[in-house]
Amino acid sequence: FDVDDDRFVIAGCENVPGFDAVAKGEKVDVEKVTPGMLKMVASILDNRPSLRAILLECTELPPYSDALRAQFGLPVWDAITCADFFI
Repeated sequence: FDVDDDRFVIAGCENVPGFDAVAKGEKVDVEKVTPGMLKMVASILDNRPSLRAILLECTELPPYSDALRAQFGLPVWDAITCADFFI
């Protein structure tokens, strides 16, 4: 596995409005953050239209999975879907 492989795009959510609550140890307002999350992923997909899936590695991200699936029609894996795989 080579993280520098151009098949992978690694993006942080630190600039998504409202997501800074994670760093502050505060509750994240999912309704407030969702539009910014969708905008960030849209920007990534505009630049890399060949991407075929989304992996959310942070345990703070599963609340956005359904919105991402609905908006982009791509498979989205997160901590919950990965755990479900083993159950």
